[in-house]
Amino acid sequence: EVLICGSSDRGDDGAAPAAEGILGAELPNDVRLRIVGQLDIDDLLDIPTGAAVVVVDAATGLRPGRVVSLPLDGLSASGQPVRPRSSHALAFPEVVGLAELILGHPIRGRIVAVGAVDFALGGALSERVAAAIPALVEAVRVAIEQLRTDSRARAQG
Repeated sequence: EVLICGSSDRGDDGAAPAAEGILGAELPNDVRLRIVGQLDIDDLLDIPTGAAVVVVDAATGLRPGRVVSLPLDGLSASGQPVRPRSSHALAFPEVVGLAELILGHPIRGRIVAVGAVDFALGGALSERVAAAIPALVEAVRVAIEQLRTDSRARAQG
């Protein structure tokens, strides 16, 4: 599953929805893409058993336009000040942690985020973030392939 977070009418928060326009036509048939806007625990609970997830979002704490891909638990473990923007009620690690607690197992997945700076209502993507959309799309493709490779290795091992 690919979960697209953000809002296209809030400046750089529209990075993931902009990437969705490219990704939607290119994803393999067995990869489901959902536009969730603000990431919620229910979005993670809706992931089919055995499936992995790629969460795509804009984040603060990164240089604007910089794209990172981290394991879902990588935000708290990385020491990086990366803060995805589209989880408002709870911090991103708390959303993932609660979903895992409810499910009773870890969620396999990655977060792919682009550094953003302008989240003004009615604003367009900043120049740096707009220029980074192809890199964001490529990072999502790579994350999907990494998760597929991990799944095949688990099945064989």
